[in-house]
Amino acid sequence: MLPLLAVAAVPLALHAVWRIRYGYPPQTLPRVLCFHKISRRFCLEGTWTTPQRFAAMIDRLLERGWTFIDEATFLHSLEAPDPANARRAFLTFDDGYAHLADTAFSVLAERGIPFHVFLVTDYTGRDNTWDLGLGRPRFRHLDDGVIREMASAGVSFGSHSAAHADLTRLPDAALRDDLARSRDEVARLAGRPARTLSYPFGIYNDAVRRAAAEAGYAAAFSLYPAHRNRIVDRHALRRDAVYIIDPVWGVETKLRPGPLYGLEEMKCRAINAVARLTPLLKSKRASQPG
Repeated sequence: MLPLLAVAAVPLALHAVWRIRYGYPPQTLPRVLCFHKISRRFCLEGTWTTPQRFAAMIDRLLERGWTFIDEATFLHSLEAPDPANARRAFLTFDDGYAHLADTAFSVLAERGIPFHVFLVTDYTGRDNTWDLGLGRPRFRHLDDGVIREMASAGVSFGSHSAAHADLTRLPDAALRDDLARSRDEVARLAGRPARTLSYPFGIYNDAVRRAAAEAGYAAAFSLYPAHRNRIVDRHALRRDAVYIIDPVWGVETKLRPGPLYGLEEMKCRAINAVARLTPLLKSKRASQPG
């Protein structure tokens, strides 16, 4: 009996910590989902989802009454909160991988759903060597021509920085250069200014927030900011990440208040905390001899 009580106490304790520390986000703003890899290629990485699973997730949300909005509508919602936003979602894709052009794009275009891609602009058309390899095959990023084609078809683009570095570790001049260079490259490729930024690994601090605002970004996204969820900071916005372990039905758990909401967020915060170690591990590997 005591072991069972101990097991039951863990989720209750986690929920209590979540409620005290974070709580629910405002229901007058749209939810924001963050995807990364939507690939047919098997990949033992937390941010991977198959096209079939992705399509099933989108269809379930549509069946449950969700509507999907574009970047402009999302930015407007920051100025005009509305209870109707409680059933609206903004789809974002970090990194801008090449496979999105024939996986996510196909699924969403078929359903008339807008979406937004954050580009790592120093890596367009190149492999993701900024990431830890660990012996795994690399993923290629979208190239210039495909980005232009997608932009012409209505896909919007933002900056995921120039080099996918931990922006908090860059000197001030390098930080300003990275954000400006990426902003300008997105404008060149997509034919319109980059209005939004996604912080690599979701990592930011006050200096990075200020630099993002000074660079002219109307909004900047983390994943799970340190502040309480009810706080809406235009340059530290919250998103819900979708991971390999998420079931199709579980995506809505991330979006709507309910008994599992707090546990779902604590799970995702733990996963993101591990991902935040990537730049540190990358730098340690680079410094090792041989």
